[in-house]
Amino acid sequence: MICCLVSSLCFGRLASASPIAKHPDNPHYFVYKGKPLVLISTDHHYGAIINLDFDYVPFLDRLHEYGMNLTRIYPGAYLEMKDQYVKGNPLGPSPDRYILPWKKSTVTGADVHLGTYKYDLESWDQEYFNRLRDFVSQAAQRDIIVEVAFFNGMYDDRWKAQATYHANNIQGIGTKVYQDFTTGVDKALTEVQLKYVKKIASELKDFDNVIYDISDEPEMEKQNSWLWNSAMLDALISVDQNRHVYGETAHSASPDFTKDPRISWLPTEYISPMEKTLDENYADAKPIIDVETSYYPLWYDHPVEETRAEGWYGMLGGLAGMIHLNSDFSTSNPSAHGTSTETEILPQKRALAQFMQSLDFVQMTKFTGFRVTTSGALARAISETGKQYAVYLFHGSRKWDDWPQGPTSSRLNVDLNWFTDSLSIDVPRGTYKIEWINPASGALIQSSSQHCNGGNCILETPRYFFDIALRMRRVPDATALN
Repeated sequence: MICCLVSSLCFGRLASASPIAKHPDNPHYFVYKGKPLVLISTDHHYGAIINLDFDYVPFLDRLHEYGMNLTRIYPGAYLEMKDQYVKGNPLGPSPDRYILPWKKSTVTGADVHLGTYKYDLESWDQEYFNRLRDFVSQAAQRDIIVEVAFFNGMYDDRWKAQATYHANNIQGIGTKVYQDFTTGVDKALTEVQLKYVKKIASELKDFDNVIYDISDEPEMEKQNSWLWNSAMLDALISVDQNRHVYGETAHSASPDFTKDPRISWLPTEYISPMEKTLDENYADAKPIIDVETSYYPLWYDHPVEETRAEGWYGMLGGLAGMIHLNSDFSTSNPSAHGTSTETEILPQKRALAQFMQSLDFVQMTKFTGFRVTTSGALARAISETGKQYAVYLFHGSRKWDDWPQGPTSSRLNVDLNWFTDSLSIDVPRGTYKIEWINPASGALIQSSSQHCNGGNCILETPRYFFDIALRMRRVPDATALN
């Protein structure tokens, strides 16, 4: 445990006066270490803590190398099986390679996917909490925020492999059907869940680089989980005392907590829930983060391009953050070395982050006073009226799927062709510097100045390949551009 000791000492030197929070001047964004913050990342599948075969230091090093500043973890209440979805899935360790908040007993007979020994749900495993604290500390040293998502809606094929399933713990807790995992119907299980939330919160209370999310998609089977979610939220607050920010999934198989005063940020997922949250809940004045996308590169037709479009479309639509779920970060390759993530995805994410940093984004909000005059383009924008504007547009469509919670657009389709478009944008009278940006690299494609008479100003894009971004700033007069 030398690593844990050293990183804990480092954390002691790094600790700042206050944790990440809503920005006081613009609650759609965050503030951290006294600076405005947006959160942009491509991420592993949440198992960095629970999987002893996942070496999280090279993973965090890789994120930091490219300026990524967010990662998401599931602390142990929801597990998957080895190689589920993809070989090397971090959330599906090999049997007996799980490390969970609860100690293993000496009683054999646990599910074959979980390992040999049953868990003792009345005893905490200190080695687990050493690993948890070390991970968060290592992330803090790299200015990476850790989103802790306590729960996930349960699946029928996974329930029997959980530590909280009755056959896998010596207390025999967890006797109800999988749909009741997030309902509170099983009183004994609920007590274990409440204690788990409180214990995680107590271990992480002093860290500044943590945000909390109660549950991912707790109502996948249309069960009612509001009271259960509320109880878990209250348990978290009882220990954390509102030191950190708390979220609950919006518009994605979840009860509606968007206006609940206990909730200070809004996690959302995929394309149509993200759009609905931006369109219906932006006025709630809480940062919105798209915390989960389709699984790169498995669930895409054009993985690199469609992943890029999702990120830019969301961030220039008003998001405070975006996590892209990425299977290239695996137990056998935690840094994604030699993959397209290293060569293409991370450089593209860095270009998006640098574009956001080129704006005074804390002065900007969602902007709808524009339209693309040609068909087949989807676009979103943010602005500081009369001063700065940022628009992203691409040619493509939403891909729709039938999910248990109803029709959902899980990702975007892109039209890989060349285009030119006209953009009509409502701006006050003045002279503006017009910069067209290549989202793939962040490089400047074309720069010019244009005088607008007020009202709709028509801008012509240069020729571009399926997507382009606009950065537009008002200048005192034309000579200021030289």
